[in-house]
Amino acid sequence: MTVERATTYRNFLKSWVEGLTVHHPHTLNHAKRPNVHVAFHIYDFLLLFGPVISWWCFPFERIIGFLQKINTANHIGGELEGTLTKSFLRGANLRRWLRRSDCPEIIKQFKAIFDRAFAPQSERAGTSPPLVRDGNRAHYMFNGTNFSCASMHLGNSLVLYYPSTSASAPITGSIKKIISRGDKTSFIIRRQAPLPTGQFDPFLRYYPYFPAQTYSSKMQNTTDTVHPSMILSHCARFEFSEDRAVVLNLSRS
Repeated sequence: MTVERATTYRNFLKSWVEGLTVHHPHTLNHAKRPNVHVAFHIYDFLLLFGPVISWWCFPFERIIGFLQKINTANHIGGELEGTLTKSFLRGANLRRWLRRSDCPEIIKQFKAIFDRAFAPQSERAGTSPPLVRDGNRAHYMFNGTNFSCASMHLGNSLVLYYPSTSASAPITGSIKKIISRGDKTSFIIRRQAPLPTGQFDPFLRYYPYFPAQTYSSKMQNTTDTVHPSMILSHCARFEFSEDRAVVLNLSRS
């Protein structure tokens, strides 16, 4: 997070507020809500605490879900829930400390051993082992990230990838097949059709602060066969009209 990015967020929000009553006149008759005012203060939090993912409430909502599923004899909460909450917070503080640049190297080595012993299976999986017999896969794990064929799980098939080793920019596509031959695995990816020439992309004004781009909602017949290392990241796709879809880059890098 930088001052520039935080300021850009505030400017975009200001532009939206100023245009709200112009583009949607009926909002003039609505009661004023505190949400918009609070949204402007996100600018302050970005400067104080960094990217939103570092301080949003989803982890706490998830732990609340864990607590709600705990069976108790009389449905009365107390010491057990408090213990779990304290353990969660201690673990979060420890992980934060381990990511500090001044964390001693010997402690980092202990972290690597701890992760191998206690990390969830999905985080320890690394890369899927070779098949006993050559053939197609429905799913494939590469460096801890799960990929799937579109016919099995559409969301895990949507990727940003480099179609060749000489490509300078990634494109969007959906994994059609995953083929393993010995210890080598390759993805056959069908390309997302680009937005037709002359069509307006409303998300360009927000790039790179919001890494979304408008494509055609149709797929091309063109396919690329690539190594898993040529995948940049997963992406999210939403078809907001019959002929348009917005694709969001989900990479954290």
